[in-house]
Amino acid sequence: MRFAGKEENAYFTVEAALIFPMALLFTIMMIFLAFYSYDRCILEQSAYEAALRGTGNHISSAQEANSEAYSAAGTLVEGKLFAMQDFAYQASVSADTVTVSYKCEVNMPLISWLCEYAQGIDMTLDISGEAGRCRQTRTIRDCRVINKLIREINKE
Repeated sequence: MRFAGKEENAYFTVEAALIFPMALLFTIMMIFLAFYSYDRCILEQSAYEAALRGTGNHISSAQEANSEAYSAAGTLVEGKLFAMQDFAYQASVSADTVTVSYKCEVNMPLISWLCEYAQGIDMTLDISGEAGRCRQTRTIRDCRVINKLIREINKE
């Protein structure tokens, strides 16, 4: 067609109609990948910090350590996650360690469609952090042994 002496080809419109949705989808997926990376970093850091809070010197029993780590696990991630759903956490205490675990699913657009075509994709995150429990009497004994060794070395 000719309009006022100009000739326009329709191939530009067809190419734009094919490329624009793919570029938009790619951009949205990159934004959600950034959310996923941020959430994973927050969960890993919070798991270790919550476990560390359960190992304080003021904590005397395993039950107290468990409740301290469990409450810290909830408050450390509150209001910070963007791309997670079905969020759950737990804390466990053994004789030597405190472990905090987070479990959640990644909430991304078109993920159910992708899982139909690519088998074996697991969009569940299982993140845990672990910290050693402080035993006050053992720590004091270790410090005394180290101080004794330092004094012996300084005498020589």
